[in-house]
Amino acid sequence: MTAAPRAELVAGRSIEAARRVAPGIVLADATERPITVDQSNVSVIVGEAVVVKWLHPPVAQPSSTVTMLRHLAAAGFTEMPTFYGPFVDDTRTEASVQAMVTAFVPDALDGWDWFVDELTTGLDGGCMELPLGSAETVGALAARLHEAFATPTDVISEPTGLNTVDHEHDLGIALLDEALACTTGAEGRRLAARAAQIRAAIDVLGSVGTVPVQHIHGDLHVGQMLRSDTALVVNDFDGDPIASHAEPHRRRSAMVDLAALMQSVDHVGRIVARRRPELVAEVDRFIADALERVERGYRTVRAARADDGVLLIALRVIQELHELVFAARSLPRWLYVPDAAMQSLFPLVDP
Repeated sequence: MTAAPRAELVAGRSIEAARRVAPGIVLADATERPITVDQSNVSVIVGEAVVVKWLHPPVAQPSSTVTMLRHLAAAGFTEMPTFYGPFVDDTRTEASVQAMVTAFVPDALDGWDWFVDELTTGLDGGCMELPLGSAETVGALAARLHEAFATPTDVISEPTGLNTVDHEHDLGIALLDEALACTTGAEGRRLAARAAQIRAAIDVLGSVGTVPVQHIHGDLHVGQMLRSDTALVVNDFDGDPIASHAEPHRRRSAMVDLAALMQSVDHVGRIVARRRPELVAEVDRFIADALERVERGYRTVRAARADDGVLLIALRVIQELHELVFAARSLPRWLYVPDAAMQSLFPLVDP
């Protein structure tokens, strides 16, 4: 017996959603085609004009992601695909957001494609300014995104505040414990050998005190940076894919996003080194330089605070623990990336 297709892949379902949310955008002869890259949700391109992203599971209203996207639009942030609105299932007693409908960016690649290709080309040609320049560019884009998030609008009137980073500390310790429990083999032994240093790095967050907090992206990495011939935009505002869907977008230090973005640029290098092991030394130099360029780009827009450096170190470590847990839960072939990055953060003679 042939299994029934998932509801969102039933022919015409995404066209129906797109036409309800964005009438006039989708033509009468519109077609559907799914996006096949790894993702926790299912996205379907409709009429080469819009993307319908079906959420798993659907999200109860009010959706914090919808609120964030409307807030960014109200703040005048244009470096993201146009958000047309949510597709709501109003046939149920408790209406829920089934999908998000945004503009399709033609011929765009995400950073796991364009940045990896750019770095490979730069290494082969002996000219690293283009990938290093891209590191600076994504840093500046992240800062402009944060400026928009921090701008009061009619949607969110108080997007900023002050708070401790106790939540980040507790999250980091929980991720460390989980990573130690689920990471096996040589990678697990390497992590265990660094556990005391990792815990000490996270514990520094307990002495930082009160810091500025604001709404942030929550899952910012180069894979969210879509580049076409005409634009570079940031995408996918659903937040942390391994957090509970019930957890709302909370105000956090903007350094959470910057740390995640920096480590994703590190990960671009790890991918290239895996494919081209003869270039490991050159990749290591790129990673060190690129991390500086990401932060430089960010600081061209947003000035540094005295405690940002301490925050960044701890949050970068926590991001790698997040990646280890994600790999163990969902994508084992990704494990080599956070394993290598963690070794770089805490050099040791490996067991």
